[in-house]
Amino acid sequence: MMQRDSAEETPARQAGAPRPRRGYGAAMKFVRRLHMYLGLLVFPWVLLFGISGALFNHPEIGRDIERREMSQEELTGLTGMKPWNPDEIAQRVVAQLNAGSSGGYALDPGAPSSFSGWPLLATPSRSGGRHVLIVSLDGGGATVSTHAPEPKSDPAPFAGTTVELPEYRMAAVQDQVKELLPKLGIDAPGPLRAHPKIHPELHFRVRDANARAWNVVYDLGTGQLDGRPASPGQLGFVELLGKLHTTHHFPVHGDMAWLFALFADITGITLALWALSGLAMWWQMKPTRVLGAIAITVAVAAAALVMRGTASEIQFGNMQKDGP
Repeated sequence: MMQRDSAEETPARQAGAPRPRRGYGAAMKFVRRLHMYLGLLVFPWVLLFGISGALFNHPEIGRDIERREMSQEELTGLTGMKPWNPDEIAQRVVAQLNAGSSGGYALDPGAPSSFSGWPLLATPSRSGGRHVLIVSLDGGGATVSTHAPEPKSDPAPFAGTTVELPEYRMAAVQDQVKELLPKLGIDAPGPLRAHPKIHPELHFRVRDANARAWNVVYDLGTGQLDGRPASPGQLGFVELLGKLHTTHHFPVHGDMAWLFALFADITGITLALWALSGLAMWWQMKPTRVLGAIAITVAVAAAALVMRGTASEIQFGNMQKDGP
């Protein structure tokens, strides 16, 4: 009798118990699946951008480079060069600036002077590579590196040749669109002009008298030809990764480079979704909320500090650049 009563009470208790939030559970299941399948979809691209991005900071990895570090004492003993004081140089620059103008400039004591950029000197090596010296101007030390020769392909016999097709040059396009902006009702101080450095190219392939195939590049800005043998690429693996990493923008035509840009976009969106879905999955696990909140706080604070400092550095001087 008691067993039957217990059996009868069980459904009632289950009916009275709070039901799980089905919508929430379904949403979190979707988030977990999205997190996983997006990772499977773009994992080759994440590896490409992750590995090549790290290699930019470590150019010696995967390349035949011999490096030698020199101390300040060694460099001074061999060359007589001594460290430079950035504040002293800045003082002298300001002094000459004030001597030639009435600006009355003075160094800001709250912003210490510092060097930026690479004090780099180079010369070819006898083996066909190059020797590179990078000097620490304020520290006085230096790094001497010897780079092995880069693989080279046969030069194209037509490289540097100019083919005059004036009707198929950017100058012709410039002439044809010079009245476009006024006709569109756009007030501009002058007509559209072709960019002095960014030119479209015509790519095609030819075969010479010996049936050797050549990839030909015809510059539609200058009319000059260049090219290389139509054989497998000569770039090393690390150099190829770097070229792929820096390839960006959607080209005008839908070729493989267009698909590459598309997958780069998908990878960027996936990384953002990973971050957001990771937060959602962390919040779902109640035992980890406190430690996770501390980790997120530290991560956001560190990222804000580093990004702000780096942004100040890269925006210190004139930000104008050529290009669209």
